[in-house]
Amino acid sequence: MKPLRDAYQQEEDALLRQRIGLQVRTFRQLKHLSQAELAAQVGIRPGPMNAIEKGKHVPTGRMLLRLAEALGVSVDSLLGRPEAVFAAREERPSYLRSETSDGHPVAQPMRLRDDQPLDPATEKQLQQRVFEFLALEDACQAQKCATIPLRHPFTTDTRGIELLAQQVRQFLGIGQAVIFDYLELLENAGLRIVFCPMPENIASAAYYDAANANAFFFINEALNVERQLFELAKRLGAIYLHTGGARPPGAQANGPPDSLRIARQFAAFFLMPEAAMRATVAQTGITPERWTYELVLRLKHRFGVSAESFVIRLEELSLISPTLAKRFKTRIRQEYKRTGYKEPDGTRRMLTPNGRLNDLRLVAGRRRP
Repeated sequence: MKPLRDAYQQEEDALLRQRIGLQVRTFRQLKHLSQAELAAQVGIRPGPMNAIEKGKHVPTGRMLLRLAEALGVSVDSLLGRPEAVFAAREERPSYLRSETSDGHPVAQPMRLRDDQPLDPATEKQLQQRVFEFLALEDACQAQKCATIPLRHPFTTDTRGIELLAQQVRQFLGIGQAVIFDYLELLENAGLRIVFCPMPENIASAAYYDAANANAFFFINEALNVERQLFELAKRLGAIYLHTGGARPPGAQANGPPDSLRIARQFAAFFLMPEAAMRATVAQTGITPERWTYELVLRLKHRFGVSAESFVIRLEELSLISPTLAKRFKTRIRQEYKRTGYKEPDGTRRMLTPNGRLNDLRLVAGRRRP
């Protein structure tokens, strides 16, 4: 039995080296550092750094601390919390579990100002979905850490929030481009996004998973697609506020920051970046006084947002006259009230929800004995 355990231990050590190497390389690239630059920051030669990233060498505890500090992440993020090979073979992870091995919750909810309190049944349901997702990742030996950093310092004034949105788009590699499918983009970055039934008064919720440098986003499946995308971006902003938001220099500390305002601004800047908005309007040759209601409905589809959000953003950028903006917003809100928040043009953007979750279920099902 001892030789078998020794073999498992060797395999576990190899997996640990590979996981650390992958995490170090991923976070280094996100920081736009070369191997030589990172090596210089932590006080080693490029050769040993290359060995760490290739999984040939496990860094010491002191070196892990230096790497984590240089990369701006936690040591847990570099470790990636891999499953022990021997334990995984002796005890399959449950698909529904209520806590981690040490008995503590794995993720904490990120609340926004004016969030409706979750009733105990809904809170339990969402926590259960968190545990299911983690268990599926364990069963598939999938990477738990997001491939974009969820911790980035910013000031909570308008300019700071806009710069944050631009930086997150850079993390995702999309710059100022107009993106049709944000859902696929964010899932490919490793974020856990779940569309599920929720009470009518709850549009979305988010949980920050600090141990794995990742997050869970729960979106009410009954919402129209435009609202779903905005809620997803809004909750992403809430995560960044929790991990890195700070008051601008000279601002007075009069109570907590307006988290709902910050999250909404982030969503608008993220989904409708200024450069893309101006380019889109310039392509049509439309002037602020010559917008038509039909043109608003047509162009807002490029950004995947609601008609109201699009008009508000146009107004912020002075791309539409205040008179027309007021007229269109009144008409849109009347339509929302009449139809129960359906988009006024009657079309519906198509998404494929729960893509990563369903992929994990399929892979885990094939691995089960």
